[in-house]
Amino acid sequence: MENEKFFRMLGLATRMRGVVFGEGAARDSIKSGKAEIVIVSEDASDNTKKRFKNSCDFYGKRLIICGDRFLLGKYTGRTFAVVVAVTDKNIAKSINDIFGEEM
Repeated sequence: MENEKFFRMLGLATRMRGVVFGEGAARDSIKSGKAEIVIVSEDASDNTKKRFKNSCDFYGKRLIICGDRFLLGKYTGRTFAVVVAVTDKNIAKSINDIFGEEM
């Protein structure tokens, strides 16, 4: 149930243009302080997961590893999505409320 709410919020954020896609854009949004939450698919490479974990830890952003690339793509209107950064503060707050402080 939590995952369903999460994915619906992610879809809403996409429709509101409150997300960025791809490793480069997500990394840039983390560094610039625009990213609130970063979502990486479970089937991303270990190197990608580690890189984004380190970046999120360094910049104090939340990292969520959830779903496969095709599920993330389905809810964001793409074929697939490996890395998605949520930039909308209200959607990020809602996602944090769904999962609580720790995931």
